[in-house]
Amino acid sequence: MRHLRTAAVLTAAAAVLTVTGCILPPPLPTAPQQSPAAQQPPSTPVPQPARSWQPTPAPQDDPAGSAAERVEPDEPITTSDETAADSGELYAGEPGRTGDGYFPDAAYDMVLAPTRGTPAVAPGIALPTSDAGDELYAGQPHRAGGDLLLTTVGRLVLESEEAEYTCSGTVINSATGLVVLTAAHCVWDDDTRDYYDRITFSPGYERGDAPFGTWEAEELWVPQQYLDANTRWLDGADDNGWMGFDFGLIRFAPQQGQTLEDAVGGQGVSFTAETNGVVIAGYPGNDDFDAEVLRYCAEDDVGYGAGDDPNYGADCEMGDGASGSGWVSNLDAATGAGTITAVYSNGGATGAYGPPLGVTAWNGLQSLGG
Repeated sequence: MRHLRTAAVLTAAAAVLTVTGCILPPPLPTAPQQSPAAQQPPSTPVPQPARSWQPTPAPQDDPAGSAAERVEPDEPITTSDETAADSGELYAGEPGRTGDGYFPDAAYDMVLAPTRGTPAVAPGIALPTSDAGDELYAGQPHRAGGDLLLTTVGRLVLESEEAEYTCSGTVINSATGLVVLTAAHCVWDDDTRDYYDRITFSPGYERGDAPFGTWEAEELWVPQQYLDANTRWLDGADDNGWMGFDFGLIRFAPQQGQTLEDAVGGQGVSFTAETNGVVIAGYPGNDDFDAEVLRYCAEDDVGYGAGDDPNYGADCEMGDGASGSGWVSNLDAATGAGTITAVYSNGGATGAYGPPLGVTAWNGLQSLGG
């Protein structure tokens, strides 16, 4: 079984969101084509800033396929719970290696606490179970010092020469205070096989209002495992586990000496591959959604390995634009604090799928300054 990638296309002329995403059947003969709507450039081009990052060219595989090896994590898979702090069930109670032989990112004994609030380490979730993409805390203001879900989650706008897309991301606790966690395909453009030309982030975005400002991307990171596997898929060879590494990190430029965490706080992150159920919060733009308000799903029975892919699975009908949403485990409903254990990679009406974070994600964070 393969799923949908879920970035929403933003048509600037009318501010209308249309459905996009690629069906991922096993192996495709050619690279996927964008829908006609995705070919339309923004009507008002936005000046492109000088990029401080150095794009990493996608690797070229052996045409005969001899170089198409399984995607491996940075370290051996942890098969037993070795974490110092209990943060839930390892790989949702399933073996890390899937039936098709795919591996996730290796579990790593590291949990970053949220900048404020205390996650409740207990089975279950702190919000009512919901798969419908309901509006999160409707009517509550996105204000500094308020609920961490309302302040740290924001809308990403990704710009290329062909189109603009939207995704979701979450400010996480980091040494620089400037890092947002999202999906790799919200950072790396399949059409150009390069990073997006420009990425901006508006935490707490709601119906055109950006209460904490709009921030400019300064440095980008995606796993090499994702680039390797995704390139094979684009070349029509196989998809060898790209979904297990569909996570990315963005460091944003400070504003007037202030960091993102100064402005909105930072959500916790667990690299342990453990979960007690999750709350998924982001900005879907498909079907009845418009990527204008923060929506959520909550699932207390998270699965693992659906379709033999190394992903968590949850009942959630959010799709395009929800890509990059954090899967927040051990949520404290009083403060919105928790630990992100995975990110929304793909899905739709059939459910949501997201790779657990491990040592590769941790190493990526360190490469951006921690």
